Amino acid sequence: GDDWQVKVVPHGMEGTNRINLEVSTVPPMNLEKRLGYLIRYPHGCIEQTVSSVFPQLYLPNFVELTEEQKDKVQQNIKAGIERLAKFQMDNGGFAYWPGANEASAWGSNYAGHFLIEAEKAGYYVRPFMISEWKRYQNLQAISWTAGSDRAELNQAYRLFTLALSGAPSIGSMNRLRESQNLDSAAKWMLATAYHIAGQSDAAD
Repeated sequence: GDDWQVKVVPHGMEGTNRINLEVSTVPPMNLEKRLGYLIRYPHGCIEQTVSSVFPQLYLPNFVELTEEQKDKVQQNIKAGIERLAKFQMDNGGFAYWPGANEASAWGSNYAGHFLIEAEKAGYYVRPFMISEWKRYQNLQAISWTAGSDRAELNQAYRLFTLALSGAPSIGSMNRLRESQNLDSAAKWMLATAYHIAGQSDAAD
């Protein structure tokens, strides 16, 4: 019910500047700028590729898009899915760079997570990509051993994505649950995996 007035003094040369006003009940996130950045984000490694398109799945929930923006977002997501195929290796995992000869544990988790959510959002993902990824993730989960840098977090994320895909590895989840080195993020991911798998007591 209050009035607010401010005198805007534009910076720079006349005709080269513009202003966006964002009114929100949450802290300002400058969504317009971030939307533009995501849409034009340069593709590169597996993390950059996924990071550029993953948030775009949820943009319509946060900002009202024009039809042109909706089309652009859909094109970007489809292109991202196609680009990820170039990262996938014969064993089903995803390399950090196209053509690399070793799968990235975190990259495989992250790429698979995105593909699952993209498919749920109605985007076409080749069934072979998902099935081979599941096979890789399951083998990695079963053969996992503790000790390497952030190994527990990688395993927890892996188990979370398997549960999210409808193929939980309960034995591997139980084994990780016994680990003494779980940080908070790993505990939350493991708890969520149990919850998704329908084991609420273990999740609690």
